[in-house]
Amino acid sequence: MDETYDGPFYQGFVFVLVSSAGKANHILTISLQIDGFGPNAGIIGSWRSQDNPASLKPVEGWITQGGGSIECQWSTPNGGMNVLTGTLSYNPGRFTRFTGLAWPSAFLDGDVTASGGGGPGHVSGTGTRQMVLAQ
Repeated sequence: MDETYDGPFYQGFVFVLVSSAGKANHILTISLQIDGFGPNAGIIGSWRSQDNPASLKPVEGWITQGGGSIECQWSTPNGGMNVLTGTLSYNPGRFTRFTGLAWPSAFLDGDVTASGGGGPGHVSGTGTRQMVLAQ
């Protein structure tokens, strides 16, 4: 049995996550994906409120189940830890002559457990890799 990560490459993905609890949208950015942790991939990135760019927190975690599951965490100012756990549904994108290029995307559906309560609760949203086009 092969014990290497063989799921999608999420590095560069930015997810805009909507809270079902009516809290502000949050943005999860996966800046780095590190394969080589058996069937899992390590991730490093950031988490912030869309309404407050100063709320930026460094995030670290794992992508598991062949790219179908995510868990990441970040520290709170009071010394606690917030955790996002959820599922990922990857769409590789494709090129057609009628619609042009469709970039890869993924849908994240998960829950944020906030240290001390509060937080956005259940979140979901689509993420895409941020492309930089040469000028």
